[in-house]
Amino acid sequence: MHHTFLRRLELQGFKSFAQKTVFEFPDRVTAVVGPNGSGKSNVIDALRWVLGEREAKQLRGDSLANLIFAGTPKRPAVGFAKVSLVFDNSKKLFPIDAPEVTVTRKIDRSGASEFFLNDSEMRLKDLQPILARAKLGARGLTMIGQGQSDLFVRSTPEDRRGMIEEILGLREFRLKKNQAERQLSTSEINMEKVRAMLDEITPHLKLLRRQKSRFERRTEIESELQTFETAYFSHRYYAIAHDLKKTSVPVARLEEEKNKKEKEVFLAEQEVKAVDQEHGGVERGKMLRESLNELFKKRAELERAFAKAEARIEIESVPITQAEKSAADMHTFLGTIKEEIAIIVDWHEIEKIKISLQSITERITRFFDRDVTHRDTSDLKKELERIREELEVVGKEIDTLRVAEEELAESGQRANQEFRSKVEVLENKKNELRKLDQELVNLRFDYERVVMRREELEREWATLGNKKEDLEKLPEIKDVVVSSDIERKMIRLRGELAAIGEIDPNLMKEAEDTEARYMFLSKELEDLTNAVADLRSLIKELEHKIHADFKNAFSSINDAFDHYFKLMFGGGKAKMKLKIPEIKVQDIVVQESGEEVIEEKKEKGSELQAGVEIEISIPRKKITSLEMLSGGEKSLVSLAALFALISVSPPPFLVLDEIDAPLDEDNARRFSDLVKDFSKSSQFVIVTHNRATMEAADVLYGVTMGDDGVSTILSLKLEGMK
Repeated sequence: MHHTFLRRLELQGFKSFAQKTVFEFPDRVTAVVGPNGSGKSNVIDALRWVLGEREAKQLRGDSLANLIFAGTPKRPAVGFAKVSLVFDNSKKLFPIDAPEVTVTRKIDRSGASEFFLNDSEMRLKDLQPILARAKLGARGLTMIGQGQSDLFVRSTPEDRRGMIEEILGLREFRLKKNQAERQLSTSEINMEKVRAMLDEITPHLKLLRRQKSRFERRTEIESELQTFETAYFSHRYYAIAHDLKKTSVPVARLEEEKNKKEKEVFLAEQEVKAVDQEHGGVERGKMLRESLNELFKKRAELERAFAKAEARIEIESVPITQAEKSAADMHTFLGTIKEEIAIIVDWHEIEKIKISLQSITERITRFFDRDVTHRDTSDLKKELERIREELEVVGKEIDTLRVAEEELAESGQRANQEFRSKVEVLENKKNELRKLDQELVNLRFDYERVVMRREELEREWATLGNKKEDLEKLPEIKDVVVSSDIERKMIRLRGELAAIGEIDPNLMKEAEDTEARYMFLSKELEDLTNAVADLRSLIKELEHKIHADFKNAFSSINDAFDHYFKLMFGGGKAKMKLKIPEIKVQDIVVQESGEEVIEEKKEKGSELQAGVEIEISIPRKKITSLEMLSGGEKSLVSLAALFALISVSPPPFLVLDEIDAPLDEDNARRFSDLVKDFSKSSQFVIVTHNRATMEAADVLYGVTMGDDGVSTILSLKLEGMK
């Protein structure tokens, strides 16, 4: 089985195909058959429509919206019509990286039509060049509709050329050439518009440039004046700044010295007061005696606590032995108690006696309870050590206060002498402070004079319309001699500025905008000039391509045309020839009166515009024009042209609707044989009533229409029946 380019046709809501209907094209020749009125020609209309046919009459309808199934008494209308063609793209006839390409067209009741290529929406004008590359078009000899079997004969010479170009694959280049010519025309019109706009603004721009130049001179003068002013004011400002620094540094230093001296005077005054208040020694002696009494009390308390702790340790250190409740044990235990009480009797400290008796009571209790333990005295020892340390501290404090008492007595004698000495120091410090004050007054006077010079400079700077802070930001310019010459130049430049007047910002903006507009238009004119040159070059290349390829194929087409003509008519001759048309051109002629008159004249067109005429001679019949041919003869001539063209440049597939209808039995058989022969290079979809044509088919689709007005299909593969 040969490879097929057209794989599938899907119809939904299109004309009589209300429900979704799919035609598979697995073989090289597919025949569509059925009674008149069954809707079989709607299959061909669908193919033409999906490939871009825009005229309803070419699809046997009143309007494109009528292509949607309108409904019948037994079947409701549908909302849209949709047709899809699925192509094999393994040979890359479509410039798309996909193994399969689907072209879809859809229309709704509003008449809105949409095209899709592999589910991506496209405009028809973008889709047409892609289809043209695969030699696909809605009209021409690759898609002949019902009643158009004589299409080639009854077409104009120009349309015949178009049909030939389409089969030769030149329609793609013709579309590109037409598009380039449209773009060229648009670009040339735009060029004229841009030129006119440039001519319009140029005189005004010259005037604006002169005005702008004058204002730009003002900018130059302002810049020069600013240079002089910067030098002049910078020199004076930094000279004053230097003097300010020279006077402010000593002022600051003296103020610092004065502050120190004032502190020294204050401290000397405090010392005099302190000496005066210190003696005043009776009060201090009283305070010392009170402190000593407090310490004596504290020492007595600590000594008592120490004695208590010692007694407890002594008592707690006596070991406790286990005793049985027998006479012997009791005797021994009581003997021990007796001895301890004898010791206690000699003590005088009540607290110590209390503690010992408490200890004896506890031991008697334990004896009778048979509870025998050894007491831990470590905590008591720590407490004793702490009291001992505290006693030492208190002792030292008492010694210190006693020494202070003695010293207080001695210092009374020295006090009078120290007071006189401190008063003398104070007076010296006050004299030094008065001297510093006088020096500071003199320096501040010099500083204020420099400050006044600076304020005068700031006022002068402000009268020129400047801000005070800008004076402070001036760069320091060294090695500048500020002379009366600079001042004269500044006065002259200010006079020139006054003569020019203020810059008109509106005029400057207009000048800049007009200049920008001029530059934009000039660039646009340059781009358009380049675009026009490129388009003319492209058009020439395309014309050369179309003309060369057409001319190269035309001789072979003519030979084949003659061959198939002889086959159809059993002899005779047939020839296609190019006819270069005359075209009307308009020329402007200047008459003697000076009046311009437009004259029309005819000139010979180019070979690219040449149409195709047919010259034939039929056996036993004298033919002077094609109109003399019968309908059947016109169909035979058209068929001869069709097979001549596809023999030279086979299209991927052809769609033929009952073009075999006018043929007699012999020619119908010839047609059938030619279809079989050419199916090796092109795929055929044929609507036919002819048995011979049906026999050439690999697949047969029968179209019928039920009483609901809807077309349905039956398929039959004929391979096994041949």
